[in-house]
Amino acid sequence: MANKKVDIADIIDFQTNWWFTGSTMLLCCLVLMVDGFDNQAINYTSAAIIREWEIERVLFTPIFWANILGWMTGSLTFSMIADQIGRRNATIFATVLFSGFTYAMSHATGLWDLAIYKFISSVGVGGAMPMAIALVADYTHSKYRGLFITLLFIGYSAGTVGGGFMAAELILTAGWQSIFQIGGIVGLVVAGLLVFTLPESVRYLLVQGAPQDKVHKYVRRMKPEYVIEPGTEFFIKEAKKQAGVPIGYLFKDGRALMTFLLWFALGFSFVTHFFISNWLPILLSDYMELDDVNRIKAMFQLGAFFGFVFGWLIDRYGIPVVTVTKLVGAIPVAMIGLALVSEVNTFTLVAITLLSGICVLGGTIGLNAISSMIYPTFIRSTGSGAAFAAARIGALCGPSLGALLIYLEVPVMWMFVIGAVPMLLSGICAYGLSRTVDVLHARKPPHSEHVDVGEREVPAGHAPART
Repeated sequence: MANKKVDIADIIDFQTNWWFTGSTMLLCCLVLMVDGFDNQAINYTSAAIIREWEIERVLFTPIFWANILGWMTGSLTFSMIADQIGRRNATIFATVLFSGFTYAMSHATGLWDLAIYKFISSVGVGGAMPMAIALVADYTHSKYRGLFITLLFIGYSAGTVGGGFMAAELILTAGWQSIFQIGGIVGLVVAGLLVFTLPESVRYLLVQGAPQDKVHKYVRRMKPEYVIEPGTEFFIKEAKKQAGVPIGYLFKDGRALMTFLLWFALGFSFVTHFFISNWLPILLSDYMELDDVNRIKAMFQLGAFFGFVFGWLIDRYGIPVVTVTKLVGAIPVAMIGLALVSEVNTFTLVAITLLSGICVLGGTIGLNAISSMIYPTFIRSTGSGAAFAAARIGALCGPSLGALLIYLEVPVMWMFVIGAVPMLLSGICAYGLSRTVDVLHARKPPHSEHVDVGEREVPAGHAPART
């Protein structure tokens, strides 16, 4: 009997066991929840640490750098590792790493050991996020991929917002150390749960040439009623990765300009993101008590909760959704400083901060989703991770910008006006990315492989022939 060949995409797009997909989604949400909590813990505790250790605010900048450099390192290295050992193992390892060293931060006694612990923790934080995104993307119907990826960030938002309200209640009574202890312990519990429940990506298994029996196991989990006849062979319409450095494939087959524009759009967005995330609590502490500071900072992080809205819009209208969000989002960011000096009521400040969070964080989540949609499976986690790592170069400029403005004694109102400028630049790059994707789509050969961004096809490219 001749072998029956079945495209795995047909199984994924028409799977019937939604518990399998839903549980995978939930597990990845938990990863992003503890990832977000542990990542933001340093921002919620920074003002308290500065007061307790009696140091100048600018001296805390290297801690923010350590956070971002670790995140950059983790985003790139874990993504490349995952293309070799799988999404599952890389996700578990990253979660254990950032949880263990987040707990270690509670024992820091000075800036040096705090920076070392934060760097190592952030390597895991940077590695876990693209792994979870890639895993969900690999099991999601192509039509709804953007929505499901951005829904993941509800978990991230829950961790970051919950961390803010927890910090508001605990720092004044239990000390800043309690925030790191809670984050570390909960993260390790989640990692233990992943060991027994997190599946591997079936797309990854096929790209890597795994035995068909292993693939059959996941097919049965996705579609229990599907009868796998003898001789059935599942395949994926994407070329296997050939010899060479994985990151090099991001610049082949016309993907170079697309890759650079994605990096710059994320990078500029992260300048504003980290300027606000790192310095907003410290700047607010000059105007109000620490518990109120952390509650308002939590409202900024709540903006990430609306990321799924951007995913839904991207599925329908494509990359221009992010372009508009970034351009419009510069307005509320600039207004934060004006609200502070004008001594507006707390409700108004909260509303402006929340709107800023929706545009800054929600729009960035949309870009993150796009990074996992415009590359083929064999470099998807590398493409997503490389975009995250490149964006961290922009993120390094966020705390640096704040430190420079504080050193120059720039009025707080103008600090936020200047901090809004990178949002405009991010919008311009997103516009260029949209146009580039359109051009690549127009040049796509009739039978080339593709992934979907909303209702439009985006060229996924092919691995070059072995030389």
